[in-house]
Amino acid sequence: MILFHSRPMRALLTALLFLCSVMAGFLIIEFGLRLALYGSLEWRQTDRLPLMRVPHPTLGWLLAPNQHALEQELEYKNEVTTNSKGLRDREYPYQKDGAFRILLFGDSYMEAVHVAEGDGFPDVMERLLTDRRVEVINMGVGGYATVAQWRYLLEEGIKYAPDLVLVAFYAENDVYGNSPELSRQFWREDNVRYYGQPYVQWNETEAVLDLIPPDYDRSKAGYEERLAAYSPRLYQLQAFQKSLTSHLYQQMRLKYITRVRTPGKDVVIHFGCYMEDFLGLPKDNVDLAPELYDASWQEAWFLTEQVLIAMAAAAEANGARFAFFNAPARVQFEQGYENAVRKEFPWITLNTGLPEEKLMAFAEEHHISFYNLLPAFRKADSEGQVLSYNHDSHWNADGHRLAAETVVQWLEAQEFIPSREDSPNTL
Repeated sequence: MILFHSRPMRALLTALLFLCSVMAGFLIIEFGLRLALYGSLEWRQTDRLPLMRVPHPTLGWLLAPNQHALEQELEYKNEVTTNSKGLRDREYPYQKDGAFRILLFGDSYMEAVHVAEGDGFPDVMERLLTDRRVEVINMGVGGYATVAQWRYLLEEGIKYAPDLVLVAFYAENDVYGNSPELSRQFWREDNVRYYGQPYVQWNETEAVLDLIPPDYDRSKAGYEERLAAYSPRLYQLQAFQKSLTSHLYQQMRLKYITRVRTPGKDVVIHFGCYMEDFLGLPKDNVDLAPELYDASWQEAWFLTEQVLIAMAAAAEANGARFAFFNAPARVQFEQGYENAVRKEFPWITLNTGLPEEKLMAFAEEHHISFYNLLPAFRKADSEGQVLSYNHDSHWNADGHRLAAETVVQWLEAQEFIPSREDSPNTL
């Protein structure tokens, strides 16, 4: 007992009591948050969602049919289901029953797992057109660039006999995602996002696109390995890393510090669709030679335009009209986020309206219908509306609603969809 009266031992005991108090406080906060937000002390597995995307020999990956998963973050908790054809949508037979059909293609913005079922762009759009018997079939798949969307239209979409093929174009991913060179540099060669998706190359002799298929065998092997390792119980071993207390701290911190999200390996590629001058890049800040960036981005834009032309031709060949619109990225419409990007990467010169300038010029030249959503998003942001999440930058429910309402107004003005007077009898 005399030992505990020595100064070193008292200091040690005090330190141990302090650490125990901190740990007890952490556990109380953690368990309280789990009970309040999720009704359970157990952290539920969220890694099941990527396993819903199964490898495909030509498309790269597809959503598996009849699946159910939970997409859970501090800002949202959404049940994600797929129908019998692997769409995040209700059931649709291939055979039409007299309704006007819109096939909607896109990436994660249209798949919309970040909002509850019913709050995504496709569902909001269909509700707005219920009185005209318009069906909006959601063929959005997370991670898809335009090449995969084109192939998805040819292999599956035309079976639905659409009246309108509508593409949500997300320039921040879609352009470099159509380029094998830029994708390899962005994701690196050992990432399935590079080797597991299809690309195209331009056949100058025949003036056609040649398909470069994904490495299906490698994708399948990796998928099976991840599937075998899946275990909700093992997930508990990452309790501190995945704790709600940690997430709450991060969210509180991000209220005052805007985190710039760059998931890939190369900032120039992540923001490259907004850049006009690659040759002026400082060589000390970039991974590739400026000349290589410049040539690769020119080719990427060219390939992207050719794929859009091919999609329009495929739609028209199957009796459907074709149109596309841009899905604005956060850096384009949220002024605070744009300021944060410019502050973190002052050596990059951005023109955040550049993709729309290019797309409008392309659409006019090739007589393809295009709608620019960016002004509507910028106006809403200037009025104080919050349209995206803070932690991953996807649209929130308000962003999806604004996009759907604005696109519907444009489709009406362009007479792409039945008017209320001319629509089939309502159900």
